[in-house]
Amino acid sequence: MTIQLDFITLQDLVRGEVLDPRDPRFADEAEAFNAAVTHRPDVVVAAADAADVVATVRWASLNSVKVAVQATGHGAERGIPGGVLVSTKHLRSVSVDPAARTATVGAGARWREVIDAAAEHGLAPLNGSSSDVGVVGYTLGGGLPVLGRTYGFAADSVLSLDIVTLDGDARTVSRTQEPELFDLLCGGGPGLAVVTGMTFRLYPVALVYGGALVFEGRHAEDVLRAFAAWAPTLSDASNSAIRFLRAPDSPEVPRELAGRLTVHVNFAHVGRGGERALAPMRAAAPVLLDLVDDLPYAEVDRVYSDPDQPMPFLAGGAGVVDLDEAAIRAVLAVAGPDAECILPLVDFRLLGGAMTSDDARTASAHGLAYALHVVGVLAPPIAEAVPGAIADILAAMAPFGNGRCPRNFLGDRSDLTPAWSATVAARLAAARAELDPEGLLVR
Repeated sequence: MTIQLDFITLQDLVRGEVLDPRDPRFADEAEAFNAAVTHRPDVVVAAADAADVVATVRWASLNSVKVAVQATGHGAERGIPGGVLVSTKHLRSVSVDPAARTATVGAGARWREVIDAAAEHGLAPLNGSSSDVGVVGYTLGGGLPVLGRTYGFAADSVLSLDIVTLDGDARTVSRTQEPELFDLLCGGGPGLAVVTGMTFRLYPVALVYGGALVFEGRHAEDVLRAFAAWAPTLSDASNSAIRFLRAPDSPEVPRELAGRLTVHVNFAHVGRGGERALAPMRAAAPVLLDLVDDLPYAEVDRVYSDPDQPMPFLAGGAGVVDLDEAAIRAVLAVAGPDAECILPLVDFRLLGGAMTSDDARTASAHGLAYALHVVGVLAPPIAEAVPGAIADILAAMAPFGNGRCPRNFLGDRSDLTPAWSATVAARLAAARAELDPEGLLVR
């Protein structure tokens, strides 16, 4: 069905630009970070402020038009067909209150901007492995921070959210103002309301002992076994992951990594004792690259060194209860040196610590020790084989999970039930039915 939109009327309602596909700026405003995803809305509203979001949502609701929201586009998993895309990328305000140890941001702010502003006061936010990611979208999915074992999910540190519901009502929710809705938004992902701003806690961290130990792929079994024995012994001050990385053979990739399998142990420790805590992994096998040292928190991207340029990719994820003997054999079979693996990244992020939460929490890793994340590049000549390769790894690791997975790691799937307990899923469904009975807000 073709939606006939009155662009002039909509433009009269907002300060920002209203772009249709004929406008040369349309593609840039609608662009996602994932180059495999192309959004094709009928119109994009480049919101200049929160009032533009209110006006657009109210207009869409009155006209029964689908509404999608995007800031940086890092969370784009599938294309948006038709309707209105509200671009919040220009709402990039960042304000830090060093006395209260809080930050208040607009919906388009990126973690890099928050990290830099907070670092001036010896403070740090709960950002993820890449500081290029948008603050709000990441947090609505729960947010799995670099320092998650130490301080919890990013969603747990949210103090208030400025939202617009589908009736066009703008208000602030918190643990004292509409606490039920606030809790569901903090980890329930998009689909309940449009968030235009957020206030959250910062933490007194100026320095971490962090980076990566890199091992040659031929040592994968020794490193994985050592990691599986070592990880459960860590205190909450230590945060870690083990990654099987197959980097392309290209000039942009460091020669030690190019065209080969390497195994990375990523590590970030708060406070004293980091070197001592990491010592067992340094002794696990000959270290190819030792990139772990004292890091100013502003350089926290060096812990994971995630790519910061768009590329066409497909991702998937699952939860893992334990890396026991059977699980170790399964990992090596699908991602080890003898595996015919075409995926550049197979990543096991250590959970637990402050992220250990019960079934009542919206952002939850209930019963899980690891979050598995796999990424494939949708480029010739392997593009068509990537979905199957991801599915094969998830199937191989399924016996070692409990059916749950943190929301941000689920990837491109329509069934999001693994992200929440049955209780939370029912609460989310009831809230969506009440707030968006026509199902206009795209999840």
